Amino acid sequence: MIGLKNSLLCASLLMTLLLSLKAHAQWTNHYQKLDDFGHHVYLEQHELPILAQGITDPAPAPNGKHIAFSSKGWLWLLDIESGVATQLTNANGTDARPRWSPDAKHIAFVRDFGNDTAVVIKDLKSGQETLINTSAIELDPEFSADGSSIYYSSGVSGSMDLYQQKIANLSSEHKDDKAGLKLTDLRQVERNIRRVANKNAIVYLHGAGAHRVLRQHDFTDGTDTVVQAQTLTYHLTSDTHPKQGLLVYSAPIDNDYHLFTMDLNDTRVSQRLTDNGSFALTPAFSADGNSIYFVELDDNRQFHLMKINTHGGKASKVEVKQWKYKKALGTLSVSIENEQGQTVAARVSIISEDGHPVSTANSATFDDPQTGRSYFYIDGKETFTLPVGKYSIEAVRGPMTMLVSANVELTNAKTTSAKLVLNTLWDSMAAGYTSADFHVHLNGDGHHRATHKDALLLMKGEDLNYLAPMSWNRWERKIDKAMVGKRSISGNQTLVQGQEVRSHFHGHVGLLNVKEPYSPWFFGPSNPALGDTNLSNANVFAYANSVGAFGTYVHPIASDGDPFTEEGVNSIPLELLADGILQKSMGLEIVCAWTSSLGTAEVWYRLLNIGRPVAGISGTDGWVDFHRTPAMGTARAYVRALEGSAAEDPVVEGAIAGRSFLSTGPALMFALDNGAKPGDVTTSGKQSYTLSLASTNKLEVVEIIVNGQVVQTLEAIGAGETKSYTGELSLPSGGWVAARAYAAEKRDDSWPTMHARPFAHSSPIWIGHIGSTESLASKAAAKDLLLGLNGAIARAKEAYGERPMPKLYKRFDDAKKALETL
Repeated sequence: MIGLKNSLLCASLLMTLLLSLKAHAQWTNHYQKLDDFGHHVYLEQHELPILAQGITDPAPAPNGKHIAFSSKGWLWLLDIESGVATQLTNANGTDARPRWSPDAKHIAFVRDFGNDTAVVIKDLKSGQETLINTSAIELDPEFSADGSSIYYSSGVSGSMDLYQQKIANLSSEHKDDKAGLKLTDLRQVERNIRRVANKNAIVYLHGAGAHRVLRQHDFTDGTDTVVQAQTLTYHLTSDTHPKQGLLVYSAPIDNDYHLFTMDLNDTRVSQRLTDNGSFALTPAFSADGNSIYFVELDDNRQFHLMKINTHGGKASKVEVKQWKYKKALGTLSVSIENEQGQTVAARVSIISEDGHPVSTANSATFDDPQTGRSYFYIDGKETFTLPVGKYSIEAVRGPMTMLVSANVELTNAKTTSAKLVLNTLWDSMAAGYTSADFHVHLNGDGHHRATHKDALLLMKGEDLNYLAPMSWNRWERKIDKAMVGKRSISGNQTLVQGQEVRSHFHGHVGLLNVKEPYSPWFFGPSNPALGDTNLSNANVFAYANSVGAFGTYVHPIASDGDPFTEEGVNSIPLELLADGILQKSMGLEIVCAWTSSLGTAEVWYRLLNIGRPVAGISGTDGWVDFHRTPAMGTARAYVRALEGSAAEDPVVEGAIAGRSFLSTGPALMFALDNGAKPGDVTTSGKQSYTLSLASTNKLEVVEIIVNGQVVQTLEAIGAGETKSYTGELSLPSGGWVAARAYAAEKRDDSWPTMHARPFAHSSPIWIGHIGSTESLASKAAAKDLLLGLNGAIARAKEAYGERPMPKLYKRFDDAKKALETL
């Protein structure tokens, strides 16, 4: 058994883990939670199998005549000579990652049930299946050299470690927490096991934090050594040569993924096999070791089986000439229309009667990490070839359409048609609003490498008008760097590429309307020091100011409670308060897929109360290239453009001016009878208001807020309702007024939105002038902000120790002096 026991490293990693848990508390996990893994969405995205219409996970058979692979959620056996692929499995789960026994009589693989995974050993002659299935995640089986044992990965200990089981000791369904002989004891993730030829050893993947390495574990001498090291490389998978000590692995260069070979006996040099532009994943040696099979994406985001010579050369496509299903096939035609009978793009989920998810051949297939639904996008109409039987179909188009469903039965006699008509509860464009999501990512090491064209389909299916994908870093890799500032327009959809500066401990800052990326892309006490360490987010905002960009703090507060307590202030990003106090123009991401709108609003209220017109911003923080991700626009802003504006980007301009409401689902339009709307200015004294609210989900809480305090509580609204409210307010001499509505409790399923808590909040209407204050509210806010600043200073000193950070501490001092004037 091996382990990492360095106390200093463990303390640093524990701190990072705790911060990660706090930063993503709105969504925690859909599968069994690991004790030592913070951002569980990354585990579920990068480590678990993928559902795809195309071919994934090739596994050449020892006889050299067949290749097992996954497609459409089942395993298939391809006869290499004839090109005929025969369906091997037909379970309701998603089957993936097959591996052969040395005698070719058994295949072991992973079965994903949608909320749990198991290792399955299938007897190819009898068809009998034996499961290893504890209460935790099981992954990536590999047979021992003599075929008597199975190696695999399991999270049963609270960490993904490697185990070994004697196959003879397994019952038909091994479902308990006795995971077998434990082989490793490293942090976070160990998987992708491959046995080494002519040696009593295995190679496997170990991922902990930002580091991803391939390790060789020798059972004879007990050594466990790193043979290939990478950082933040989520497709670092490998295979071993059947006869030699040769390794093939997939690793990145910028946005590409290439295949490399390396001699395990001399790891100093590796050879790249694939050309520029490659996105080569999951390599596997042929039976004779002379070729390597792998998969690549086409422009339609479909995986294809490829083959390349082990010594290099041009890769060729391996064609499947015939698919032999276990059942007869039928044809399903699905069309999506709006109330006017026009075909529209929509988000669609289809499952068979036994619960098996359907994938699409026309784009990527996704999983909702909140509910576990598989989904994809249909642009008006799509035809599917599926096994005969009964199917359920669900469709939505953004958060303002009611969920529509249909049940169909396919036969092999004729095409079965299903038309789903979507009812729009509220039309944002007709009401004069542009729907915008200011913080997502195009590429982040997901399986489906994406372009703006791919994102446009997702936007159409979510009725989203404006999207700001942010290029970001994987430490030394600058994902989508060349795209910063790129603008794409198609119909009512606009994409503008921004940048996220991932200064981690200091708080991440998103930059909108940026043409050239800010550097450095990352810094902080737990990041590598690659130059000047005297860095602060103040530098990022200074750069934004100098180039006409707009900076906003993204995914800020995790929990729903008020963060201004002695313990709660530690959950506020380190420099958020200082920048909010000192910056003339700054955004704060009030709605986000992963964080708390209620907790973040409390920070927003304090900054507004001291007269800082911090703009409320939205950001799903989803990934177009991920397969487990919330929909684009799960967190969105609805923005009214400034009339007569000549701005290059009037949507961002309107958001900065506060002409918006922020939402994870509901539509909320707040106005005063004197005509003042969010972003405008009104007078103090008695004012009448109107509030219009529409929601596909029930909202128990509807409130009017003045200077951060609830002054009126209104009647709840039911799912699918539109309701209007009127009332009268007595406004103080200064400050602001707004409205909000939300679900009282987080929910497991809020479709059509994918957020745990449906929520909406108007931007403020200012009283007297923009940036006005009310004395008591201002003083109370200053006191809370001072508490937060002192907490940030203490955390900075603890993290940086004796390291000189004059820029950071000056920023804190300047913010404290600004508060003292209040």
